[in-house]
Amino acid sequence: MSDNSDYSSWSSDTEKRPRTSDYTTESSSSDGSTRRCSKFGHIAVLMILCFAFSTLLRKGLSLVYLNTKHRVGELRWWACTDRHTAPGAECGYAIVPLDYFNASAGVAKIALGRYKATSSNRKGSVFLNPGGPGGPGKRLATTAGPSFQRLVGEEYDMIGFDPRGIGETEPQTRCFSSPEAHAAFVRNTVIERGYDVGPNLTDPLNRNHLIELQRDADSLWQTQFEICADTMGDQLKYMGTSTVARDIAFITSLLEGEDAPINFYGLSYGTVIGQYLVNMFPDRVGRVVIDGVVDAIAWATEPSYKWERYWQVSTDTAYEMFLADCAKVGPSQCALAEEDEDAADILNRVKGFLTKLYYTPMAVPKATTPGILTNGRARLFLLGALESPTSWPSAAKAFARAMAGDGTTVLNALEEGQFLRDLERSAVSCNDNKPFPAPTPEEVIDEQLYALEHVSRFALAVVVSEPDAGCQFWPVSPPERFLGPWNNTLRNPVLIISNTADPATPLANGKLVDETLGNSSRLLVQDSPGHCSLALPSVCTVKALRAFFADGTLPAEGTVCGVDASPFPQTGVTAAAHSAADAVILESVRHAAQVVFGK
Repeated sequence: MSDNSDYSSWSSDTEKRPRTSDYTTESSSSDGSTRRCSKFGHIAVLMILCFAFSTLLRKGLSLVYLNTKHRVGELRWWACTDRHTAPGAECGYAIVPLDYFNASAGVAKIALGRYKATSSNRKGSVFLNPGGPGGPGKRLATTAGPSFQRLVGEEYDMIGFDPRGIGETEPQTRCFSSPEAHAAFVRNTVIERGYDVGPNLTDPLNRNHLIELQRDADSLWQTQFEICADTMGDQLKYMGTSTVARDIAFITSLLEGEDAPINFYGLSYGTVIGQYLVNMFPDRVGRVVIDGVVDAIAWATEPSYKWERYWQVSTDTAYEMFLADCAKVGPSQCALAEEDEDAADILNRVKGFLTKLYYTPMAVPKATTPGILTNGRARLFLLGALESPTSWPSAAKAFARAMAGDGTTVLNALEEGQFLRDLERSAVSCNDNKPFPAPTPEEVIDEQLYALEHVSRFALAVVVSEPDAGCQFWPVSPPERFLGPWNNTLRNPVLIISNTADPATPLANGKLVDETLGNSSRLLVQDSPGHCSLALPSVCTVKALRAFFADGTLPAEGTVCGVDASPFPQTGVTAAAHSAADAVILESVRHAAQVVFGK
């Protein structure tokens, strides 16, 4: 959605199309009589011409338009007009090189948001990224700027930006003609409904079934990427994280001066950007925080189907905490619980329901998009809930309704959770991933079965919830693919934040990056479930964050911060225990999390 009418100029206008009736013509028959040609043949020709024109537009004309209107280094700001923006927030753009190694390639237009420092002692700009990849970041400044500023410090401008190919930044990743066309392509396929996993992981029939699903998935990824090659061509190769890191460095220089220190706060995939950034520009590191850490080395060098055995080591811990808290508060607070049940009882009932769905999917006729609740979809729903502990009461209620026979709320939640409009995530992860020999479906499934048995019951669910697969079919190579070194000595140390039970990015990742950076980093641990420290508010974590941005103060080695709220009210600390200042901090964390995660 545009924040200003100026954004309407970001893409070339589509040509006004005549009515189909205008294309009815007259021709002469062999006997000299005049007859009216069929409309349908001409309509078909018109449709083909329109498709060809739209493809040409996406592949080249919009880029030509950018190149002729804008010059590298152009920076513009104006007051945002969208009703969701914070008072005083600014919208804008920066023009950067499309290719930092080929000036003749043209330009890219990076969508920006800014919420200015509210302290007279201004210290610079902090770039914010919500993760993904695929999540637009401009709104972190325009919508949540005041909240992030209370977490980081009032001395900084909050800068939100939409990374390459994402949101309002141009060129956009537009492989399909519309988000609806992309949604229609994946509808009811394995990459939308998930992998159905049988109750017996050693059953050969279960393995064979998963291999068939993997064959489908591989063909779907290949088809999507071939569509991308046809519609976007070489524009696809400029969406990788290496280029995004260069954009941040370039725009920092525009805002703060040549070679100014780079300040950055990245969540989830934003920690990949952060690791690229500090190792590509070690002499320009200012205040950099990475929160909810992805292992960037594996991200860049290992195929995605091998990630789960390392990255999901905390997923089941978070699941067990969810069920334990549910059992503790009982049915009055958690709809999944029944009287006098413990966590093991709830686990067994949920397991039985998933087994039932494996053999007999549930009809869901009253969902916004009617369909079926499958084993794969149910597992996707549970995995998503684990990332956001504040959603546990509502997730438990929705899942309990499904177990009682009504899957409407679960199916609607899965539909609403699809934030990707196209293949913008693949355009990042596949440009980043070092080429690898194409694995067979058997190799992929055997790896996933290992992870399912030895690491997490949600292993195959993450293949769908985090769609980074199929990169063996990616049609382009980026101008730069950063592969290290990852242990550069930095101008200033990095602050790393990890939760003890993060289901998506485990504490082990934070420890690995901390060990890799050596004296150039410090790890802060938050003792909580959920994805990133924003998952549950912690005054201790925020105070450490503010001290770091204020003057580079690092928390003491081995610091572990507790949290000041719980997923279920009866298991947590009451609001009355907090001072007025701390209450403002806690509310800022909640609002920032809502904007980042939508929950």
